[in-house]
Amino acid sequence: MTAAASGGEASFHNPAMLAGSTLAGAWGGFDYTHYSLDINMARPVCTDPTATCRSLFPAGFSSRAPRLPRDTSGAQLGWHYPLGGIFKERVVLGASLALPNGNLIRISGPDPQTPHFPMYEGMPDRIAFLFAAGWRVTDEFWIGAGVQVLAGLESNIQLALNPTNGTMDAAAIRIGLQPVARITAGATVHAPRDFWFAASFRQRLSLVYQIPTDVALGKPADLAIALRHETLFTPDTVHMGIAWRPANGPVLLSGDLTWSIWSAMPDPSPLVALDIGGTGVNGLGLANALDVGTNTPPIKLAYTDTLSPALGGEWRVDDHWRLRSGYQYRPTPAPRATGPYDYLDGDAHALGLGVGFGFGEHDAETQAKLDERHDDPAGQPQKMHVDLGVQSLILPRRAVYKSDPGDPVGNLDHGGSVWNVSLAFGGVF
Repeated sequence: MTAAASGGEASFHNPAMLAGSTLAGAWGGFDYTHYSLDINMARPVCTDPTATCRSLFPAGFSSRAPRLPRDTSGAQLGWHYPLGGIFKERVVLGASLALPNGNLIRISGPDPQTPHFPMYEGMPDRIAFLFAAGWRVTDEFWIGAGVQVLAGLESNIQLALNPTNGTMDAAAIRIGLQPVARITAGATVHAPRDFWFAASFRQRLSLVYQIPTDVALGKPADLAIALRHETLFTPDTVHMGIAWRPANGPVLLSGDLTWSIWSAMPDPSPLVALDIGGTGVNGLGLANALDVGTNTPPIKLAYTDTLSPALGGEWRVDDHWRLRSGYQYRPTPAPRATGPYDYLDGDAHALGLGVGFGFGEHDAETQAKLDERHDDPAGQPQKMHVDLGVQSLILPRRAVYKSDPGDPVGNLDHGGSVWNVSLAFGGVF
């Protein structure tokens, strides 16, 4: 999509492609994602007391049950608008919005020894907004820039308890959403022979939240709980794209190569520190003995950067129908989880199919504007359109053999698929 995006979706794929929009437009859509990922454990899982598990499974057991992502759904909105006046036929604004169903934002942080898929945990369950502008510098050279905004979380909790009479003397709780903005940018060149070359950049984005909690229990003890977590991480990405759409031809072919800086991915597990103090505790010499997790360092993931190729095609069957297909290979940045931490991932093959149907006629003024800018009448945007897409992300099975025979999880293998269905409706005006 780097060299082939159009309309509001270009604010994500490549802001420069907004400059190709002759008319204003908007669309709305809904998508559903089903996760068919699975984790097969070599040992039976037993979370009962250790003595019970040993009696039930004398040959060995796993003390950690795997955790799998849950299905998600949400709505999306897109919009683009060419400016007038001195910016006429030069500057186009665009925006897109993702609204998850049921959660404005959902944060998940399993224990690092729990087998799970951190790259799929909660990613669709977040509200995100993109705004960008594309500038047609010349008819052959376009540039664009924008911002990607994620809703963050900030909070602080202070409690004053009186354990003597079992009352709460004071409570101060502050929780709020905080925007986190990062840069998007792109450029596009229209070369001879109907080729388009493009490049875009999206800055890394993640949600960092801290929930400090102070509990005063009177003079005997004070309890301080610090929770810090960086999650919903997407890396710095550089996209190089090429597209070919011959004039008066029914075919669009495109290709992308994406470089993702996964080596910068932080530890996705939450860091928790528990500090117990106060005159009573300090008097017993237990000031540090009861503290938990205060010196726990972040886990080094050893993720690697990746190059991901993608191919796509669209066939314009007639004035109304369009058929689309695509393929992407995404090599995994994650090493095999042979150590004590069970962050799982594998290479992924994405296959997509889609169909679009356009209908409706423009008024005379709009049609004249299209005829002036489009040499190919059949390639002009139709007044209304409906689009349906289905994508399957296939993860071949990956075996993991633990380097420590006494590992609490043991050997395992993982893989499966992720299915997504999306439907959108929109138009231009």
